[in-house]
Amino acid sequence: MSPQIVSSSLGALRNAGSVFGLILAHGQEIIYQDAPFPAQTLEELSSTVDDIAYYFEQEGRYPDQLSFGFDGGSILIIIQGRHRMLVFHHHADEVDFVGKAAKAFFKDYEMNLLTEEWVVGQQAEPGEAGSQSSSGSGHRQSTQRVAVRANQEG
Repeated sequence: MSPQIVSSSLGALRNAGSVFGLILAHGQEIIYQDAPFPAQTLEELSSTVDDIAYYFEQEGRYPDQLSFGFDGGSILIIIQGRHRMLVFHHHADEVDFVGKAAKAFFKDYEMNLLTEEWVVGQQAEPGEAGSQSSSGSGHRQSTQRVAVRANQEG
């Protein structure tokens, strides 16, 4: 998925309801950010969210969505494999709406990554069409050099 398409799709989510900030990260690498925070704060936040996800994984729990309230708003964290989306919004009653929109983005994003992988596989080895595993494990390379481990569980 090109950076322009990612930016456009997330820009639409950014303008939904009372959303006032958005971060998309792969592990601790920030892929997209439109949030009113300095770069240092964004890196710390990304690292903290990665630690939260790791904690739950160690406990054998795999939440796909977490929501926290704070003075001045709420933060919704969507966890999709190694990807994390943080959505900052003012109205707590919008959490379901924002969560559904974020998950719809992830479905499109992952479908695009699978399509890119398939196209690259077809170009590299045309005689092996359909021989790739559909287990969802492993790494994928998108056109933006972003390695992704697709989460096909859920």
